[in-house]
Amino acid sequence: MAALAASLSAFGTLLARRVSAGSNPQPTAAAPVSPSPQSAAQHGAPEVGLAPPPKEEPEPLPAELLAHLPVTRDVLEPAAALVARGADAAHDDDSLFELLPSPPTETAIASPVKVEYTFDPQLTRRIFDLLSERGVQLANIIVMDPATGRLLAYVSSDTQRFPPNRTYPAASLIKVVTAAAALHHDRERAEQPCHFLGSPYQLTPARINPPRRGQTVTLERALATSNNQCFAQLAVHTLGTDAMVDAIKRFGFLRPPAPGHAAGTVDPGADLYDLGRLGCGLWGTWITPLHAVQLGASLAEGQIVDPWWIEHATDAQGRELELPPHHAPRQVMTPALAEELRSMLVETTVSGTARRGFHDRGGNPLLGSIQVAGKTGSLNGTDPAGRYEWFTGVAPADHPSVAIAVVVVLQQRYWLHASQIAGEVLRSYFCESGATCSDASTSSAAASGDHPTRHASRHSRHHRLHARGG
Repeated sequence: MAALAASLSAFGTLLARRVSAGSNPQPTAAAPVSPSPQSAAQHGAPEVGLAPPPKEEPEPLPAELLAHLPVTRDVLEPAAALVARGADAAHDDDSLFELLPSPPTETAIASPVKVEYTFDPQLTRRIFDLLSERGVQLANIIVMDPATGRLLAYVSSDTQRFPPNRTYPAASLIKVVTAAAALHHDRERAEQPCHFLGSPYQLTPARINPPRRGQTVTLERALATSNNQCFAQLAVHTLGTDAMVDAIKRFGFLRPPAPGHAAGTVDPGADLYDLGRLGCGLWGTWITPLHAVQLGASLAEGQIVDPWWIEHATDAQGRELELPPHHAPRQVMTPALAEELRSMLVETTVSGTARRGFHDRGGNPLLGSIQVAGKTGSLNGTDPAGRYEWFTGVAPADHPSVAIAVVVVLQQRYWLHASQIAGEVLRSYFCESGATCSDASTSSAAASGDHPTRHASRHSRHHRLHARGG
């Protein structure tokens, strides 16, 4: 009995404690069990879990590196650059690249940055060798895909004295713009025979007007021989100042052609004589070599394409850097007009001002059956001092696959003209890369054996003939 009394007393004490605490116990719920992914999918329930981390956006390639000019022979020595920095010298032989320091302000980009270029190594090396062998001290040479703007070569012999990103007198290259604008603006008048007096290269205020008598040439022949009087007449009597300046703008000369490059400039002058000089290239337009290759490329399909030369860029940790998008080509003339101009400009290299550059001493074409459509230009300049010579064009003329621009400063001892450099570069591109060229054209450079200082008297007459632009 005593034990039973003790048990009842303990139970009463426990009951009293729960009542005094206001306790109201509820049934305990079982812990939920998360369904497996398989069972959730079977029952149509959404999966439960953490979202994947956001994809890291690549850092953009700094503007300083976009504007860097990989135009010297240093770009041909990437392995040496790697070894100098204690890095792995192995690389793809089919690409040229540089290791460039990242700007100090770009703390998120590990330095150095490996920048890979679009340049053709064999063609680039051949161009540098050509300039060295022929003693060319001041030249800029660009080879480009006219459809995409991809640069196959961008070579400068002296970036200090003759920087490729500066502007220079456009000279007679402007005649391509004048011809295109005149044929668009007033075809009937532009196609009329041109009358001129005396030397086609000499322009005076009186000769911007057609003479009553004199020599007569077609527009095609005037373009091939770079007739200053004929193109001055086109600018003054067919176009006028507004249409001439507008055409120069439409061809992109007044905008920077690429990062780190200057925009071109135009000065229409104060009177009709200045307008005539603008239309024939004796005055008024300044462009970079990239503008010139854009002009040449426009002969393919009538489009201005933006040049680009960076293929890929990664920082020192292997992270890819974002490159700016390529802009769509801008149509500046119809494909039919571009084809018409190409047909005319073939005469420049066959029998016009560039004939010497595209034939050997025996009269054989350097490129065999491959025809080149192009335009020359020449004008005296002061910074650097000398005679500026241009060539721009496309090849093959019937179906262009490559555009080229050359600008060279001729000084007293050097007489290798821009068209001659262009001819040799295109011969290297087509005839030494598997294309079919005649035996005579392939071996013409070796057979001629010309040195820049030889045959100076032979070139002097040509120099005097073009003393007023050609």
